[in-house]
Amino acid sequence: MDMTITRREADDELILVVSGRLDAEHADDLTRAVNDELRRGRHVIAIDLRECGFLSSAGIRVLFGIHRAAGRVGGRCLVRGASEPVRKVLELTRLAAMLMEPPAAASRRPSDPTPETLHPASAAVDLTSGGVRFLGLERPTSAVHGRLVGSAEIAAGGRPQPHERRRIARDAFALGLAAVAEDGPLADRAGEMLAACGIAFHRRPRPFSVVDYMAAAGDLVPEVDIAHGLLWTGLPSGRAGFEMASDEPVAIDELVARIFEQTEADVLAVVVAGELAGLVGAELIRPLAVASASDRPGLADRAVAARWLSFSREPVHARCAAVVVGVATRDAASATLAPFVRPLGTGTLHGHLHAVVFPPRPLARGTGDLTTTIEGLADAAPVALMHLLTDPQPVLGSGRSAMDRGRCWFAPLVVEAGAA
Repeated sequence: MDMTITRREADDELILVVSGRLDAEHADDLTRAVNDELRRGRHVIAIDLRECGFLSSAGIRVLFGIHRAAGRVGGRCLVRGASEPVRKVLELTRLAAMLMEPPAAASRRPSDPTPETLHPASAAVDLTSGGVRFLGLERPTSAVHGRLVGSAEIAAGGRPQPHERRRIARDAFALGLAAVAEDGPLADRAGEMLAACGIAFHRRPRPFSVVDYMAAAGDLVPEVDIAHGLLWTGLPSGRAGFEMASDEPVAIDELVARIFEQTEADVLAVVVAGELAGLVGAELIRPLAVASASDRPGLADRAVAARWLSFSREPVHARCAAVVVGVATRDAASATLAPFVRPLGTGTLHGHLHAVVFPPRPLARGTGDLTTTIEGLADAAPVALMHLLTDPQPVLGSGRSAMDRGRCWFAPLVVEAGAA
């Protein structure tokens, strides 16, 4: 017998009625259904199993998984009633107390706020700007300080320059061409790199390369060897939750533009965590050690670029979660950042953004703590690391990276000549 899932709404709550067998063949359908609701912002969900006649260990695993997924966003997903065979399995496995809703729970309002979604009324505002709805927006109260590290010549086919080894403390952020610190020529190892909150992610310059990472633990502080990149120190003091103001996902370049509207800064440090509609970008697939003046990744020749970079061309990694770290400027006027930034979208904004992708995981609606959010997503192994680009001639889709919803943190960035 197949499994069916019926969606019901009543009195501001959502109920998913499961009929048939909740087994290995059908259990993932329930996971997808719950994740879809969590992505829509429905964080309190009841699972009705009174019409479910069979529950296997695979089904138990899924019930446990969706319970944890809702809990991570400050919600709940519990079984509200079960058939006798299903109830017996849950009781024998001693999971009934954890996974089944107590009778009194039905009286709780699904809209009751959790501590993570509460913000001081005097500091935070909700507002809509263009296609972005901001939730609990708090404007930055201070700037962060950083500097460009290394040399762009290594990517231009010039003679490799001495690289810098930098520590990634819990208040440090970095992006660019780099590698997790180890012995050996950096030109052989440098690939896409993103670092945030004591975790450094790195993709080696090879086709189909996996993403490696090093996280702070105890006295261990990750180090990266930077060929060319930006590093800043300080947690951004501005923050907001964001979601779609219409049926269209939030393009990341529009999100950055709307953040600029809330500040007077000309240069912003930006961190974004969210649920993806899709990413458009590129990955370095050849080591910089073999670059030359006529054969290098930055050469304005499509055939040459194809040998060096793997382009997504169309949005990829839909439904996954991602962390984006980057810098944005109102224009390209900053002489210091000019070699590092490129146009963001079709407007006057310029920037440089990297994204690390994780398996699907919903985020609580509204804003939250930056370090806690990053560490929570990094519980799962990363699946991709990309330099984000805008494709002006997409075959399908908009050619822009976009998210359905998420959180952002931002602050004015002071780019200094000295050490960051």
